[in-house]
Amino acid sequence: MLSRFVSDGAFYFFVFWVPLYLASERGFNIIEIGLFAWIPFLAADVGSLAGGWSGQDLIRRGMSVNAARKWVIWVGALMVPLALPAVMAESPVLAIALIGGAMFAIQFKASSLFTLPADLFPARDVATVWGLYGAVGSFGGMAFNAMVGWTIDHYSYLPVFAAVAVMHIVSAVLINVFIPRIELIPAAAGRGGEDEVGKRN
Repeated sequence: MLSRFVSDGAFYFFVFWVPLYLASERGFNIIEIGLFAWIPFLAADVGSLAGGWSGQDLIRRGMSVNAARKWVIWVGALMVPLALPAVMAESPVLAIALIGGAMFAIQFKASSLFTLPADLFPARDVATVWGLYGAVGSFGGMAFNAMVGWTIDHYSYLPVFAAVAVMHIVSAVLINVFIPRIELIPAAAGRGGEDEVGKRN
């Protein structure tokens, strides 16, 4: 939940603020926004598919679930800082490309981050845990975007892009600290999930 709380705001920032950013900082008119603002979202879709395929392929090749999930999470997290040079790029085209790269990375990471409740809990508990997991992430996104408006009004977009650049790295660190090994938790196994432990080892 902490990993979602500190990271979901980055994606929400791009979803809600990219059109306004392109208009106010890059001088795009409404037609140009319509022509180009969809590109980062397509990159996010591709990142979701690429991350899901990569994680599954690593597992098929013999990598443990723990290693495969963390590999995907860390690769995505370390690519999100592409967001930072976007705000400083002179070319609007380059800025959009870098934002697209950051959104690709966020969703690449999410493809494994979002599976963790199913990896850690037996099937009967997954929906409840995932609901809490998503709710905390959405609350974090709401809190972050409230601060985005204040920061832009009082400073600029630069501190926001800087925060976005590191949020997913912090999220990946939290996963490593609090989940040393991704497998069905022992307490869950004791409630009838022993068969799932063997499946995930």
